[in-house]
Amino acid sequence: MAKKTARVRYKHKPEAENIRRLYWILGVLSFVTLFIIFFVIGDYGLYQIYVLNKQKNRITDHIAELKLEQDSMQAERNRLETDMEYIERLARERYRMAKKGEKVFRVIERPAQK
Repeated sequence: MAKKTARVRYKHKPEAENIRRLYWILGVLSFVTLFIIFFVIGDYGLYQIYVLNKQKNRITDHIAELKLEQDSMQAERNRLETDMEYIERLARERYRMAKKGEKVFRVIERPAQK
């Protein structure tokens, strides 16, 4: 006698269970999509936080540079208000002024020959 082999029969799942599984998959995909939209791409998302943090660092560096420039200008102002030798030197260098009795020489450069 020939031995009969047992056939494994797969049960088809009922329609309701397939629909339930489909709803579950759609729910998970919707949740993942909303998570990505709100927390990665949105106004308070990771990318926006990264951009704002980078901008904040740039502005902080610019403020530090402006404070240094302000300090140097304040020092220049104080020197202009108090240091007469500094004022005389600036008048001679920038405005080509001279004291009485001093001779001022003007250097004229020759044009370059071709």
